[in-house]
Amino acid sequence: MIAKDVFAVGAAGFEESVVRHSCEQVVIVDFWAEWCAPCRQLGPVLEQFVESHRGRVALAKVDVDRNRELAARYNVRGIPAVKVFRDGAVVSEFTGALPAAEVREIIERALPSRADELVREGNKLLVDGKTGRAVKRFHRALEEDEHHPGALLRLGELALEQGRTEEAAELLSRIEEDAAEHEAALGTLARIEFVEACRQAGGLEACRRRAEEAADAKARYDLGCCLAARGDYGAALAEFLRALQLDRNYREQAAREAMLRIFGLLGQQSELTRRYRRRLAAALY
Repeated sequence: MIAKDVFAVGAAGFEESVVRHSCEQVVIVDFWAEWCAPCRQLGPVLEQFVESHRGRVALAKVDVDRNRELAARYNVRGIPAVKVFRDGAVVSEFTGALPAAEVREIIERALPSRADELVREGNKLLVDGKTGRAVKRFHRALEEDEHHPGALLRLGELALEQGRTEEAAELLSRIEEDAAEHEAALGTLARIEFVEACRQAGGLEACRRRAEEAADAKARYDLGCCLAARGDYGAALAEFLRALQLDRNYREQAAREAMLRIFGLLGQQSELTRRYRRRLAAALY
């Protein structure tokens, strides 16, 4: 934890004191130098802002003369340069000694909303295994902002884990396309499709028995859906590939489509994606 709200930092402590700590508290970074008159003008404005938002914001001051590599890493071309870190990344920045009102407006836009803070609290409670209390935080966040993507995502994931697939799908479908959580929501929606397909096929154990007894495409496809629903994507891909090899046109190439859906969940750089893309291509062509 940072002992005070305004502190000097260099390259050695930047990752811990700024980047990581910004996941707990917004950190304003002021790249400055002693000889810079506009820097001396801006400094008190930033300190006053931190004082007025005590507990929510910290100010880290980086002397560019002593930390040239750090300044270069963050593309500081002129000073004073201010970069606002939140959740481990720069979310806002400006250069120059702007008027105090403009400085406050820029930084305030980067501060987490009450809904953001509730979701952050909920995520911490989830990590601690306090699911019930976390759910209350997420619902309170939606009372503040009915479209908050973080709250919708967490509640959707929890609903899926508890078998409430329709509720999960409804929550996740409300996440807007431009939200950072949209890709994760699409992945969870894909899992819901696998969960539903597995349920209709009789469940994992029934599908596993049928796959052992009959080497047909349907049995392999159903087992693949159950494995994908559990998040066992390697085993699921293997079953979908077997289904495709047995009958490439089963349900209009459903096994191929299922494999492509999993590739999307895993990402194109995943080793599983690369391996099974090659195997899929070999099976098709």
